[in-house]
Amino acid sequence: SEGFATYFTHLFIEHAYGRDEFLAGLRADRDAIREFDAKNPDYRIIHDNLSDMSQVLSSAGTYKKGAWTLHMLRGLIGDTAFWSGIREYYRRYRDGNAATEDFRRAMEEASGRDLGWFFDQWLTRGGLLKLRARWSWDPAAKAVRLEVEQLPPGAPFRMPIEVSLEVAGEVVPRTAKIEVRSRKETLAIPMDRAPRSLILDPRTFVLMDAEAAPAPSPS
Repeated sequence: SEGFATYFTHLFIEHAYGRDEFLAGLRADRDAIREFDAKNPDYRIIHDNLSDMSQVLSSAGTYKKGAWTLHMLRGLIGDTAFWSGIREYYRRYRDGNAATEDFRRAMEEASGRDLGWFFDQWLTRGGLLKLRARWSWDPAAKAVRLEVEQLPPGAPFRMPIEVSLEVAGEVVPRTAKIEVRSRKETLAIPMDRAPRSLILDPRTFVLMDAEAAPAPSPS
């Protein structure tokens, strides 16, 4: 509920003041989540058997990360399915009680997708995605090769991520999508020309720290 309140505040700010202010709020929340997670690496939005119930809520760990989870869900399933699911969830449970599983089912029905992995990942474990990516152009394969490494300890995250590729002579960057799943992996993006630059998550839809740079040239 607090994640909803926080995210919908950001959405009103976007409506009233524009997308730049909306993104500034999300990025400020991301910074707070990162700082909180460094001090509380095992804190989860959904807890089991807390011994100290005063810890059930946290400004960064519950409010802000809850808001980011909704934002990532929107990016994952798209605006149409997201808002359809939100309206149906509200219709079903208005003036009543609901649990996380009820919300998940509403969003799965709206999107036609299994979202169990997403809800488990972002609500029942701590942390955020931390990536280091190195990219290179493979002219023989006509593809950009991305060598991606997830940096945090523990199980790797699974997450689709948009990639923006700027090509010389084109006004609008090309957009592709990758999905990270493993600690280290090499992914390929078909391209007919070498890109000048590569940006991970250009629309700011993933709670992560990411560094992307060209791979060093072989000596």
